[in-house]
Amino acid sequence: MMVIKCAECEAKVFRYVKISKGRLWHCWDNRIMKDYSVRDGAEVKCQCGNLIGNHEGEWVKMKQGAFTCSGS
Repeated sequence: MMVIKCAECEAKVFRYVKISKGRLWHCWDNRIMKDYSVRDGAEVKCQCGNLIGNHEGEWVKMKQGAFTCSGS
């Protein structure tokens, strides 16, 4: 289980189950266990207003540098 946090304010954005190794390019909707984000149309934002990514069908395409990850 990974915790994805905002890079600006360090607030939780998602609790996510990551299966493969490597960078986090997108988050599949069915693997997001807890969603703390704010949705504005297709934009996925932190509660502080920082743009984390864009919702594209079955996943959220993550904006690199806008978030940090912890956990395994």
